[in-house]
This record gives sequence, structure tokens and C-alpha cells, in this order.
Amino acid sequence: MRQIPALRHLATLWMAALPLLAGAAGMADSIAVEDAHVRQMPAAAPNSAAFLTLINTSTTPIRVTGVGSPVAATVELHDHIQDGEILRMRRIDGIDIPAGARVALAPGGKHVMLIGLKQPLQAGTTVDFRLQFADGSSAAFSAPVTPIRPATPTARH
Repeated sequence: MRQIPALRHLATLWMAALPLLAGAAGMADSIAVEDAHVRQMPAAAPNSAAFLTLINTSTTPIRVTGVGSPVAATVELHDHIQDGEILRMRRIDGIDIPAGARVALAPGGKHVMLIGLKQPLQAGTTVDFRLQFADGSSAAFSAPVTPIRPATPTARH
């Protein structure tokens, strides 16, 4: 039986891709997300932030290299740095999660920045995200939009 060269080439490519497809989840298989939420901002605010806890359930370190969401023009990993008396936000290239550890993305620290919101976020709705990992795998999660809590008045005596 004579094989058609193009089909033989296609079969070779498919066989080469099988191991990659089988392990496509990679680091994504070993990450859990807890306590995720997105801050509802005033309607005119162009940006918001998402906070969550990442849990590495594996015995090897995991590196998150990016995050995406359809609700904003740009989605970035951010951290705060102390610059003299001022706390400044800056974009970071990734977040390392040691084996078996938890890393909190929280106000005043690492977080997900939603820049250029495509529409105001409404409390009670959810935002879809996709985390990207150093091995090329990705994992989806959703986070509810929660209203900003008003500052608690300070008691005066």
C-alpha cells in the first residue's frame, strides 16, 4: 500500500504532538485558587484590581507568568514597592509559588491589575480569568465582583 507523503507528514506531526497534548495542563494541574474577588470601582474608574490566594499542591515550585481577562484592555501582575515614604505599584514578570505553599495576592502587596475596563464592573457579577504558567500551561478561574467597603469611622473620645 502506497502512502501519500502529505498524510505521512501529518501523521508524524500528530505523533510528535501527542506527548505535548498529554501534558498540556502541566503546572496548571497543581494550582488551586481560593478567596478570589475583584473590587467594584466607581463607574468612571478606568481600572480595578483582583485579589486571590494561589496554592501550589505539588512538590515542585510553580511560576505564574501572566494573567488575562476579557473585561479589561490590559491585565497585569503587580506588586507594591516602598519608595521612601510612598508606596508605589509596579508591574512584575511573575509570581513564584514554592512547593506546597500558599501565596496571597492582597491589597498593599501582589495583585492582578485590570487596566482599561471595557465597562463598569457590577457587584454580584463574576469576572473570568486565565492564569499563564512558566511551562506554557494555563488555568481558568472566576472571581465575584465585590463592593468596596466604606472606611470605618474612627471613634473619638
